Amino acid sequence: MIESVDRRVDIAVALGLIVICAIALFGTRDLPPGTFEPLGSAPVPQATAAIIIALCTIVIARASRRPHANSRAPDGVIAGKDDSDKANAGRAVITVLLTIGYIATIHMRLATFAVLTTVYLVLTIGWLSRFKPHLLPAIAATALVVGFGCQFIFTRVFIVDLPGL
Repeated sequence: MIESVDRRVDIAVALGLIVICAIALFGTRDLPPGTFEPLGSAPVPQATAAIIIALCTIVIARASRRPHANSRAPDGVIAGKDDSDKANAGRAVITVLLTIGYIATIHMRLATFAVLTTVYLVLTIGWLSRFKPHLLPAIAATALVVGFGCQFIFTRVFIVDLPGL
């Protein structure tokens, strides 16, 4: 875990996500029940929003207990600030670009959802972990399970048409 991130950023991002999820919860309360699906269309986004709110609450609680990023340690060293901040920002920018590319390739229907999601996850997780060789098998396995698992769940369980081929 990266400890150099300012706790205020963690709290602000978590609060922003909670607001977005609250809007989603409010917006989905009037969705009509499904005609062919036993659950209807509202429970999935509502459950997702509730899970995200719960996770954001945990992030806020953990960030609140963490010392402030600019606080001084007993030896006089400023905690939480180091040279890796620029590298972390660069990784974040590349991750956003990979996400935009993922969305664009799905929109252009270049391959199936499962294949595109698997490739996206391998690239993104690999990039964030700096493509450490000992992590690559776990990254590939996770990407395959999530990519093809999501396609199976969405198309077979929730009967949702996914973008892609």
